Amino acid sequence: MRIRCAADYKSVFDGALFKVHQPHFLFLAKLTEQPNSRLGIVVAKKKVRRAHERNRIKRLARESFRLHQPNFGSDIDIVVMPKVGIEAITNAELYQQLDFAWQKLQRLAKKHSKVGTTSQN
Repeated sequence: MRIRCAADYKSVFDGALFKVHQPHFLFLAKLTEQPNSRLGIVVAKKKVRRAHERNRIKRLARESFRLHQPNFGSDIDIVVMPKVGIEAITNAELYQQLDFAWQKLQRLAKKHSKVGTTSQN
């Protein structure tokens, strides 16, 4: 699923529990009450000039998220923001960075959900 409305993006930007930095990406994430994990992608024209490159990045990020979505232990909202210079890397390198980031987010979400459940007991 995708994050669609501005209020949902704002809630992730304002209340991000997890931040994952990659050489060409920044990931912000927060736990949500939604039934599924959701993805939002922000690709500014200032960061990636050409439309076909912006579309390529969004397409690859969505596909990678779709493959990793069942592995998330809890439901989280994630916003992906590419950094300057991302258009120069290949699809394989982009997938590699995305895979590493999804794994790190999964570990952080599981760790945080364990902390939340133990404090409620």
